[in-house]
Amino acid sequence: MSDEERTVETLREQTPPSVARDIGITVVFLLFAATFLVLSEQFAGNRISQYDPGSSLWPRAALLVIVAAGLLNLVLLYQRAKTNDESVLPAFSSEVMTLTGKQRQYVLAITISVVFFLSQDYVGFFVSAPIFLFVFSYAIGYRNLVKLTVFSIVTGLIVFFLFRNVVNIALPYGTGPFREISIWAANLF
Repeated sequence: MSDEERTVETLREQTPPSVARDIGITVVFLLFAATFLVLSEQFAGNRISQYDPGSSLWPRAALLVIVAAGLLNLVLLYQRAKTNDESVLPAFSSEVMTLTGKQRQYVLAITISVVFFLSQDYVGFFVSAPIFLFVFSYAIGYRNLVKLTVFSIVTGLIVFFLFRNVVNIALPYGTGPFREISIWAANLF
């Protein structure tokens, strides 16, 4: 097998299982982003001074980028489906329910991400971010435990510090002992 054939094989492994699935995932992200964009309206007037852009500026900017990228992705997927003569609607068969190893990793990564986001109110960002980064990286195939541990802790601390002190966005502290740990860490910075 030549290098070119290996490269093509690798690129095929990285593509989504089908255009229809990718469109479905993109639509779900667009719906969530649009919902959060509408909900962020309630924070639009919260300002410290007249020069403060408000607490909704950065979340709204990120949501607008997600919406724009999602719409662009839909256009590109539609063009790809039209070029390859693929259907944009999912075909439900036994083949859809059978997942390869890479597809299982993909579903596991999405599941871990959802659990991370849902745990924010209870565990808080400071505690959950390093755990999430470690578990997520391990799930997608990185196995060096020492590097994973250092990466997870350092990246979690950097993001917490940047959001808290540079961007001035409060991250969830969690409840109970997790809240105490987050407050202790915030006071260190």
